[in-house]
Amino acid sequence: MSNRLFITLKLCLVFLLIGTQTIAQPKTESSGEAQSFRGRGSTGPGIISNIKWSEDGKFLEYDNQGKHYRFDLEKRVAKKIETGEKTEESSPRARGRRRSGRTVKMGSRDVPSPGRGRQFMTEMSPDEEWFSVCKDWNVVLENDKTEKTVQVTNDGNRKFRYGTANWTYGEEIGVRNGMWWTPDSKKLIYYVFDERPVKDYYLTTGHTEINTSLNTEGYIKAGAPNPIVWLEIYDLKTKTKTEVDVGQKDRDQYIYNMRFTPDGKELLFNRTDRHHQRLDVLALDYNTGNTRIVVTETQDSWQNNSPRLSFLEDGKRFIWPTEKTMWNHYELRDLNGSLVNSLTKGNYPVTGIVKVDEKNGWLYYKACSDDHPLCEQLHKVRLNGKGQKRLTKLSLNHTNINISPDGKWFAARYENIKTPPSTDLYDTDGKEIKLLAKGPKVKNVLSELFKFKANDGVTDIYGVLHKPKDFDPDKKYPMIVTVYGGPGSRAVRNSYQNGHQYTERGYLIAQFDNRGTSGRGKTFMAAVYKKLGDIDIQDQADGVRYLSQRPYVDGRRVGIVGSSYGGYMAAMGIVKHPDVFAAAVNRSGVTDWRNYDSIYTERYMSLPQDNKEGYDNGSAMNFVENFTGKLLIMHGMVDDNVHPNNAWQLIEALDKAGKKYESRFFPNRGHGTGGNDTQWEFFDRYLKEPFQNEK
Repeated sequence: MSNRLFITLKLCLVFLLIGTQTIAQPKTESSGEAQSFRGRGSTGPGIISNIKWSEDGKFLEYDNQGKHYRFDLEKRVAKKIETGEKTEESSPRARGRRRSGRTVKMGSRDVPSPGRGRQFMTEMSPDEEWFSVCKDWNVVLENDKTEKTVQVTNDGNRKFRYGTANWTYGEEIGVRNGMWWTPDSKKLIYYVFDERPVKDYYLTTGHTEINTSLNTEGYIKAGAPNPIVWLEIYDLKTKTKTEVDVGQKDRDQYIYNMRFTPDGKELLFNRTDRHHQRLDVLALDYNTGNTRIVVTETQDSWQNNSPRLSFLEDGKRFIWPTEKTMWNHYELRDLNGSLVNSLTKGNYPVTGIVKVDEKNGWLYYKACSDDHPLCEQLHKVRLNGKGQKRLTKLSLNHTNINISPDGKWFAARYENIKTPPSTDLYDTDGKEIKLLAKGPKVKNVLSELFKFKANDGVTDIYGVLHKPKDFDPDKKYPMIVTVYGGPGSRAVRNSYQNGHQYTERGYLIAQFDNRGTSGRGKTFMAAVYKKLGDIDIQDQADGVRYLSQRPYVDGRRVGIVGSSYGGYMAAMGIVKHPDVFAAAVNRSGVTDWRNYDSIYTERYMSLPQDNKEGYDNGSAMNFVENFTGKLLIMHGMVDDNVHPNNAWQLIEALDKAGKKYESRFFPNRGHGTGGNDTQWEFFDRYLKEPFQNEK
C-alpha cells in the first residue's frame, strides 16, 4: 500500500477496486481510475500507433484503425500502403537475464522472481562467471563452471541479514535487489540489514487447513524502531570486505536506489532521513568505500524520494527534477555536485521528459502550463536554459507525443473529457502541419469534468461525474463515489471519457481529486501533510455536497467505495461525514496510521510521537460515535500489507459503541479482495431497494 509516484511517482501500479480489481497500494499515481468507458483505444479513429520516422527524414509511417499509412513530410500527403515495417521495439534486456513467467533466466539458472515487497535472492556477475546468492541470510558466491563456492558472510540470520532487505523497503521504496556486481565483475556490493531493533508482526495463514501456519515479518510500524542499514563491498581478488560510508549509520535513515554511473566507475544511491524531508544522492567509489554527495533536495513537508536522473551523452551531466519552487521543474546538474544551469521555470509543474535532442541542443518536455491545469502541453527549452517555449497551442490535453529523430517534427494527440482524441503533425516551432487522424463527433457525452472550491474558499478541486446511457435529468439518481485519494495518486484526467460501466447499474459514478493528489504542484499535494484522513476526505465530502445541489442527484443516497487507501477514505467518510455518505464499503483499508509501516506513513504524517493530534484525527475508531449509515468491511485474512488488525480494531470500536455494520472476510486472500457481488448487493440493498416505490 505505498507511492508510487515515488517512487517517485515508483510507483508502484494501483487500480481502484470497484469490480474484481484490487488496489495494490495507497501511493500509486494511477489509482482511482476504476474501469471507465473512454470511447477510445489504440485503434480509435483519432489515434495513431506504431509510429516510425524514416532515417532520411522524409517519411512518417503509422497505423490508424487497422490500416498502415506513409506520410510524405515534403509533399505533406498521406498514402495508405498494404505493408509497413513493424515499428514496435522490444525493451532491451539486461545481459544474460530473460524473464519467463515467474522466473528470470540468469545465464544457466532459472531464478524465481521476487514477490511483492521482496528482493531477488540471486544476482549474476556481468561476465557470467559468478552468482551471488543470499542463502540462509548470508551472501555466498557460486561458480557453476568450476563448482567453486565462496562464503562471503557467515553470521547472518533473519534479524541480521546480508544481501537482501525487508518487505517495507521493497514495498515502499522499490528495493528489488540486495546485491550489486561492479561492471568489471571484480567486486560485489551488498546490503547489511540489522533488523534486531524491529518488532515482529505475526500473521496466521492456512485458515482453511486443519492447522494454521504463522507468517513472521519484521514489519516496521509507524513510530517504532527502524532497521539499521548499511553496505559492504567484497573484493573477489583480495577476499576482503570494506564497509561503505553511508553517513550516519543509525535507524533514522534509508539507503536505497542503487545504480551505476554511465561510465560504471561509481555506484549512486539515495539516502533519505526518517522524516523524508532531506534527500541526498551519493556517489560511492567502490574501490575505497568512500562516498560523496552529488545533489541534495529538501522540503518542509516531504521530499520526493526517487527523482529520476536522466544522463546526457557525456555521462557526467544529468537532468534533475526539483520541487524547490513548489513546482516540479528541471535543472541540468553535473556528477561533480555542481548546478550547471536551470532548465525550466513557471508557476506550473513539468510532468515528463519527451526527448533530449543533444545534437540540436533542445529538451522537449510536458507541463501543465495551460490555463486549465489538467491540460498537458508540449514545451521545449535549450539545454543552456534559454529559449523556453510552449509548442502546443490548443487548450486541450496533449499525450502520445512523438518527436522525429532529426528534431524537425512531432506528432501529438489532443483531447478533453468531452472531445474525442485527434492526432496532428507539427513542426518543432509548434506550427500545425497536417491533421493525421480525426476523432469522431459525439452527440451525447456521458462524462463531465467539473470543479468546485475547497473549504478554504480558494483551492479548485476537480472531479468527474459519469451518467448512465439513458440518463434523464428529471429523475433522481443514487450516486457512488469511487475513491483512492492517497498522496501522489490521481483519478481525474481531462481525457475523453464517455460514461462508466457501473452507471449501467443505475448509479451516477463520481470521482474527485482531493488535495494531496498529484499534478497540481507541491503546495496542493502538501496540504494533507500530517493530516491524512482530514483534508482529503473533507474534499471528497464537499464534492458530494456540490453535486447534491443538482436536481438529479439524490443526496440521501450516496455511497463511497475504495480499496487500500481508498478503503481508508471510505471508512473515514462514513464516520466523519455521516450527513454526506449513507453507505460505505471499506475494502482492505487502513483504519489507524499507527498500524501501517514507517516508511509510507511517516513520509506524510511524521512520527506518532511528533504528531499525536494528526494520528488521532486520522483514526476511524475515534469517530465511530458519529456513525449513522451503513458500512461493509471487507478484508483478506492473510493481508501482509494492510494487516487485518485494522479491520478488527474498527469492528471492536463499532461493537463497543453499539453500532451495526456488515463484514466479509476472505480466509486466503491478501491485500485486495474479491466479493464484487457482495459489494453491489450491499449498495443496492441500502441505496436502491428502500426507494423503489418513490416517484
